[in-house]
Amino acid sequence: MIDIEEFQVRGVSGTVKKVRFGNRTVDYWAPKNPGRHIIVAHDGQNILDKRNIGINPHQRATWELAQSAQNVAHKYNLTPPTVICVYHTSYQQDSLGRLKEYAPQNFMGRQEDWMIESYGLYNLPVESFLQDLNSNQLIDEITQIIVPAITSRLGQDISAENTAMIGASMGGLATIYAAIQKPDFFRTALSFSPHWVIGGDALARKMMSEFPEPGKHKLWMSRGTKGLDALYEGSQDLADTLIKSRGYKQNSNLVSRVLKNGAHSNATWAKYAPAALDFWLKEGL
Repeated sequence: MIDIEEFQVRGVSGTVKKVRFGNRTVDYWAPKNPGRHIIVAHDGQNILDKRNIGINPHQRATWELAQSAQNVAHKYNLTPPTVICVYHTSYQQDSLGRLKEYAPQNFMGRQEDWMIESYGLYNLPVESFLQDLNSNQLIDEITQIIVPAITSRLGQDISAENTAMIGASMGGLATIYAAIQKPDFFRTALSFSPHWVIGGDALARKMMSEFPEPGKHKLWMSRGTKGLDALYEGSQDLADTLIKSRGYKQNSNLVSRVLKNGAHSNATWAKYAPAALDFWLKEGL
C-alpha cells in the first residue's frame, strides 16, 4: 500500500486517505477511533473525491457516502463505519476494464449468457473478452489485500456481520456477486440500479438462487424510473419474487425499492445512500 495524498471533504471529520495497491487507487475514511463497521464501495472514484467528477460530468455529484454514514451512525449511537472506496481499472488503462471486473464471472462466462444489446458497455464481440472476465480476482484483491491492509493500519478488526459492500449499475451486480462469492466476509449487499440488462431474467435467476440463505445476510436492491433504470423493471421484479420465495422478507432482511423519477446517476444514488445505510446499521434482521 503506497500513500498518495490526504484530502478533506466537506462535512467529514478528519481527512480522506488516497492510496495505491499496484495500479489500483483506493480512497478511505475512518473516524479517529474506528468502530466495528466497514463498508466497501465499488466505483470508488465516484464516492468521496469530487475532483474525479470532472471525468464524468454527467454524473454531477459524488455519493457523499462518508457524510451519510456519519449521520446514520449517530442516529443509532454507533461509531461511524470505515468507508473504503475501491476504484475500477481506469478506462485509459483498459476501455473494458470496468466491465471485466464487475460482470459476475461465474454467471457470464458463455457468449449465450449475454444479451445482444450492450447499452454502451462494449463495442467488441462478447467472445473477444469472455476469457478476460476477472471479477473473482477483484473480490479476492478486496478481501485478501485491500481491506486487511487498511484495517490493519487503523487497528480495526474485520467481522463479517459488520461488513457491507455497496455499488451501482455494474457495480450493483458486482456487489451482489461479492456476497455470493464471499458470504463469510460480506453479510450485507447494498445494490443500486443493478444492471440486469447484460444478462436479463436469466442472470437475475442465477444470482438470486445463489445468494446466501436468509438468516445472517441482508440485501438491498433499488432502481429509478428514468432512463436506463426504467429498463431494469422486469428483471428486478423477478429478482424480488425469487429472493422472497427463498425466505427473505421485505423491510426485514430485504429492501427492494423504486425511486420515482430516479435516474442512472450519482445524484440519485446519493439520495438512496442514507436509507440503505440505515437498513444496514440498524440492529436485527
